[in-house]
Amino acid sequence: MDVTLNELQRERIEIEHYTASLFTAYISGAGLSAIVNTAAELLGNPVIVVDASFKIVAHSSQEDIDDYIWRENIRKGYCSYDFIAAVNRMESVRRGKQTDASYEVACEETANTKLISKINVGGKQIGNILLLGCKIPFRPRDPELLAIAATILAEEMGKSSYYRNAKNIKVEDFICGLLDQQPQDLCTIRDRMLSAGLKFGTQLLVLLFDLTRYEGSGRYDDYLRERLQHFFPGSPCTYYEGRIMMIHDGTLSKELVRSKPLQQFLNQTGITIGLSSMFSSLTQCRIHYLQALSAIRIGQILCPGQQLTYYTDIQLYELLSADVLSGEAQVYRDPELLMLQEYDATHQSTLYHTFFVYLKNNRNMQLASEELYIHRNTLRYKLEHIARLLDTDFSDSEKMLAYYVSYKVADFCEKAREQQQVAQHLR
Repeated sequence: MDVTLNELQRERIEIEHYTASLFTAYISGAGLSAIVNTAAELLGNPVIVVDASFKIVAHSSQEDIDDYIWRENIRKGYCSYDFIAAVNRMESVRRGKQTDASYEVACEETANTKLISKINVGGKQIGNILLLGCKIPFRPRDPELLAIAATILAEEMGKSSYYRNAKNIKVEDFICGLLDQQPQDLCTIRDRMLSAGLKFGTQLLVLLFDLTRYEGSGRYDDYLRERLQHFFPGSPCTYYEGRIMMIHDGTLSKELVRSKPLQQFLNQTGITIGLSSMFSSLTQCRIHYLQALSAIRIGQILCPGQQLTYYTDIQLYELLSADVLSGEAQVYRDPELLMLQEYDATHQSTLYHTFFVYLKNNRNMQLASEELYIHRNTLRYKLEHIARLLDTDFSDSEKMLAYYVSYKVADFCEKAREQQQVAQHLR
């Protein structure tokens, strides 16, 4: 009887020591690796942490891992589609998925037995911790100790908004991997795409949803996710860097973009959308994510109330350097147009604006006069005056293009500076 009590006391003390050591590693702020290495040292066997997308997120020393399959998984940083399919067919894994306790798995390919415990955050499984029987046989208390490690790891991984917000980790991890520019060879992308159950064509588009003005700024809740999937069905999305990023497969109809339900949704939520140009390879995903980000940023400068901006509409402004944006007005103005503006100031005329409207309408007299609400003869008179001041007959298309670009750049820079001044005033 005394022996049994002593054994129970020793086990309790060991469990308390184990828990305290893991908790110390957790509060040290050293991250997952510190917790995993501590667990491996206390359990006497190597430890690997895999998230729900079968990505290797942490592992103890590879020197202790003699399982060639897991050494290869660690080398690649993720488990292959074939490996995942084989694991899911194993009876011991199927049974283990039905329980909350740690469970053993024996693999025919390797001699090592594996002990697995689920990692849950917010009632959702986000991964597993594996104990590989490489060095010593498992002990009766190891399942309980591994479950404790899983609990501590859940606290650490739960700090990440990605694991808190992810709905379909396999899909979202795949997209985040593309954006983070993890190994981008086509073979790796194809393998991970299959594992996530995704299939894409060759007409791809990035949609980026800015949540800055959404209620609870930056919050990615179920309502928002469901509404976006309703408007863009079949387009996988993820929460990334405080925004929602979606990959749309196929052309995006103007009817959908301009539809009343989508416009009402954007009005109600305050969400703005940036759309990239089309691309055909997932290796280009990061580039087009940045395009969509630029569309949001520049679109809000050009048209602060506009809720949807195409990158192709603002591409010109990405060519502007920081020096141009922050410089004096004369830096980015065509000298001849500046002279025209100075003439207006002296003579209380509107030649500068008239010339812009004329260029914007592709030098179409009828359209320009209608927009200016003046008679065509009046417009013709003003253009003749402008031609004399600029010493041009408007026949040089290259020069006309240069004038128009100068107008657009000047307008953008003025709006950008106004926003900067407002922001500084609010501070």
